[in-house]
Amino acid sequence: MTLLAVDLKEGTKTVHAEAERSKFIKYFFKGEVTPATYGRFLVSLYQIYCALEEALEKNKDNANIQLIYFPKELSRKAALEQDLEFFNGPDWRDMLTPVSPAQQTYIDAIHRCSATKPELLIAHAYVRYLGDLSGGQILAKKLQKYNDLPEGKGVAFYHFDEVEDKDGFKEMYRKRLNQVEVDDETHSEIVQESCNAFVRNIDIFQEFDHELVGLPLTKKEQDALEAANAATEAVNKNSSLLTSFAPSNLINSLAVAVGLRS
Repeated sequence: MTLLAVDLKEGTKTVHAEAERSKFIKYFFKGEVTPATYGRFLVSLYQIYCALEEALEKNKDNANIQLIYFPKELSRKAALEQDLEFFNGPDWRDMLTPVSPAQQTYIDAIHRCSATKPELLIAHAYVRYLGDLSGGQILAKKLQKYNDLPEGKGVAFYHFDEVEDKDGFKEMYRKRLNQVEVDDETHSEIVQESCNAFVRNIDIFQEFDHELVGLPLTKKEQDALEAANAATEAVNKNSSLLTSFAPSNLINSLAVAVGLRS
């Protein structure tokens, strides 16, 4: 049986790339997700992490869960509460209901794993926490850059105060994944559940697609569009000039000049 960390990385490559190409992430990287939309996105994250961290705590005595359970270093619930208040105000808990369809599907998946085969929670922990420690750090920089956030405000979710060396921690986490002892079937199920978790995240992103329609182009995109339009106009002018010198057009011009045509 191959190493779990390797199979998780390889097995989720396609769906991971799909998540990165989602409309929400594209707009996020361009700074076109408004603070209000991001505040609502945080609600979705909060729902997911509450379910995940409750499930991990419930199953913390499972030998395989113990390998990847680092509540002090990784738990995001308290950090999310800080950001939720920053973006949505003191009444942010009113936004927790009703639970959206994508949120509910994600929560149900976590509950199902917890109740039937706790080892599958490893998949959800892998997708969420290693993602937060990796691509999440880039998102934090984008969030600060485009929203001119006060120092240390609005990005608590991406700050892991108990993790001094993120790369070192991720390497240790992958080694722990490789120490998980399950049969071949469960090994494959963990990889598949990781793929499912990425799909659940894409579903969350898509719930915000309708809020991302018609936003203005970035300056870079506007410049590129103007350059493309200018190039098209130049091509059209050149085409018109060349057409005027075509043999048929020259004959017509001569005929008009000598009075044979009007």
